[in-house]
This record gives sequence, structure tokens and C-alpha cells, in this order.
Amino acid sequence: LSTVVVLYGVSYFVRTPPDRHFARYIVPLRLHIAGGMGALLTGPWQFSQKLRARALNFHRWLGRFYLLEVALGSIAGFYMATVSKQGLPTHFGFGILAVLWFFTGLQAYRSVRQGNIESHRRWMVRNFALTLAAVTLRIYLPLMLGVLHWSFRVTFITVAWLCWIPNILIAEWMIRRSHATEF
Repeated sequence: LSTVVVLYGVSYFVRTPPDRHFARYIVPLRLHIAGGMGALLTGPWQFSQKLRARALNFHRWLGRFYLLEVALGSIAGFYMATVSKQGLPTHFGFGILAVLWFFTGLQAYRSVRQGNIESHRRWMVRNFALTLAAVTLRIYLPLMLGVLHWSFRVTFITVAWLCWIPNILIAEWMIRRSHATEF
């Protein structure tokens, strides 16, 4: 699903979005999308125990790239949250997501720099759960609009929160459930 979302994201680089609102903010939108695309493509590989065991240096460099993509995507995403459609509910929903995405990435980096690998893993689980908001948003949006026939306003406000809150709750549940288990 991450790859499908990335392929969809490519369309924003080959054409201007038909939505006039998004077209007005094309540079920060493309920066946000580029960061998200990089994170979605590299993030899953970071959880591979085989990759870490066989190529720890590659894991480290891929992790640096991933975190740079998260920084780019979250900073641009925060800007986009301030101009999101439907006002304060979406500004706050997407804005908090952007802040948490950046913060959890920063905490993961700090943990690994301090040599606390277990803490690093927990923060990366949280961070990637937030990265996957790009995927869950694209699952919920057509479901609410096409199947449930909700209005765009209600759907977009709901999705601004629903795309990431269940993800982070599941991540916390996984972390607490597994304690010392490697991911």
C-alpha cells in the first residue's frame, strides 16, 4: 500500500493538481509529498531484522535518509496543515500529525545517537505508524466519500484525525505488548 500511495504521489510532480487550492501551494505540497514518498519507500525496510543483521551500515544510511525525508515531509506538512481545507479542525488534526511525525523522528535519532537501541526502535515504530497516515488517509477518504456518502467537509475533518490516531494507538499497543521483543 505504501508503494501505491507513492505512485499516486508521483502524479503531483508530472502535472499541476486540478484542485485550485492545492495548486496555490504547489511548492510546499510537493516538498511534503516528496518527504512522504521517501519515508514510505524506505521505512518498511528499516524493520527487517535480516537487513540489519547482514548490512548494518546500509540500515544506518537508509535510516538517515528516512529521517531526512520525515523532516522534510513533516515541516512542509505543518505548513500545508495551516492552509488545509475545512478550517481549524483540519489545521489542528494535520498540524498535530506533522509535529508528532517530526518529534518521534527526532526522538528516534536522539535515542540511537545515545546508544539506546531499544528506545530507538520504540520511537521508530511510533514514527512509521505516523508515516502510514498517508496510507490510511487514502483508505478512509474514498470509503467515507464513495461508500458512506459523507459530505466532503465531514469526511475531510474526520480524516484529518482518523488517518493517524488509530495508527499511533496500535503502535503503542504493539510496543507495550512486546516489551523486549525485536521488531
